[in-house]
Amino acid sequence: MSPALDPRSRGAVESYVDDTLRSMPEYLRAGVLAESLLFGASPRVAQLFGRLDNAALRARVERWRTSRIDFVRQYVRLLQSLVLFAENELAPNGTA
Repeated sequence: MSPALDPRSRGAVESYVDDTLRSMPEYLRAGVLAESLLFGASPRVAQLFGRLDNAALRARVERWRTSRIDFVRQYVRLLQSLVLFAENELAPNGTA
């Protein structure tokens, strides 16, 4: 969700998102886990067969972001907001 970050900043952002998700109550984490498994299965299979590139993945995330189904949009918004916050708070000198 953040292709412009350098490896060090990317690691800090990933760590922040991971820690934040781990600090959520169990019932919320269960929902995020279920959605991650559901939404991640198809891209993972496509990646295994060499049919997934960055453009296809971005297009898929954009479809989820604009989906008519509430929980699909909310899943993407949750992850994007965590990444955005971490980028702005953890990236050195505010660069992302």
